[in-house]
Amino acid sequence: MAAPPAARALSIRDASGGSSTTDGQRMIAVSVEPTGSSLVINGAVLHPGPIAIESPDGLILVNGRRYRGRIEVKTVGGALQTANVLPLRSYLASVVGAEMPSDAPFQALEAQSVVSRSYILHRMVGVNGSDPCISDSVLSQVYRGVSTESAATIKAVRETAGLVLTFNHEPIDACFSASSGGWTASARDVWNDFVPYLIGKKDQFSESGEYGNWQLTITPAECERILLGAGWDVGRPEQILVIREDTSGRASRVAILGSGGDALFRGTDFRLLVGAARLRSTMFDVERTASSFTFHGKGFGHGVGLSQQGACNMARQNYSFEQILAFYYTGVKLERYPPDWLHSQSTLGD
Repeated sequence: MAAPPAARALSIRDASGGSSTTDGQRMIAVSVEPTGSSLVINGAVLHPGPIAIESPDGLILVNGRRYRGRIEVKTVGGALQTANVLPLRSYLASVVGAEMPSDAPFQALEAQSVVSRSYILHRMVGVNGSDPCISDSVLSQVYRGVSTESAATIKAVRETAGLVLTFNHEPIDACFSASSGGWTASARDVWNDFVPYLIGKKDQFSESGEYGNWQLTITPAECERILLGAGWDVGRPEQILVIREDTSGRASRVAILGSGGDALFRGTDFRLLVGAARLRSTMFDVERTASSFTFHGKGFGHGVGLSQQGACNMARQNYSFEQILAFYYTGVKLERYPPDWLHSQSTLGD
């Protein structure tokens, strides 16, 4: 870990709050390694617990990527676990830039700002929220530090400061995906969990464009390798059948008939098996040819909640961010969370 070139020395604090700078030396780079349940810093200083690394200039370089706030490091199961602790507004400015296309209209950036704020608050402080740590990947929200901030994302976060989507006055689970493919999915169909504001509906704003129609072709041999890698031996696959669709037209059950047996999968599990980036959604049909299986599909992602493609198209048609949010989330309210509540959270605020 390193401070940017113009930065002053990094500082390190251990779990007790004591300073850990070595012999008063100026530290521009810090090497942290795990050893059992302890940390080795710069090859010499041993710490039994978590440490916090901060830069007086507010930016820290970790594995080539710049981050605001402070970096906390601890060992979990003999491996390093690194967390970035920073104000919510700084986190959101990065997330919005990472999640939305670079050419997204401003109203779509505003909508994503509110969605991402609601999403994280639901997980941290909502009715079921208690998780103080959020993944930086698509498992939560994509977060890449300073690199995905821009003047537009910072402005979108600032102009929607404190605004949260709520249901019964609690932050909603504001799910979103790249594209609904023309019909949003319900939480019940995708995760077998009825959520009153996450219901499927026709989405005319996501019917065409980059994710309007896509194809994926795999051979029976490749399909067999994928199945064997997951512990399924059906011999050489002969047919892939969508045997049940949900209310949005997505594959809810997929059967594979092979020369040595059959296998049945939930649509979402089958997509993950093939690879979520390859099999872009479960809204597909399968065409069998003499040498391959071709998936003809629409959309990208699970399709629940906001369609980012649809949000951009709505914004281009002069819909406001409030109208975009009302279209994708049924029966919710847009509320400004109390400033005293926000500021009582040490790493939140806006």
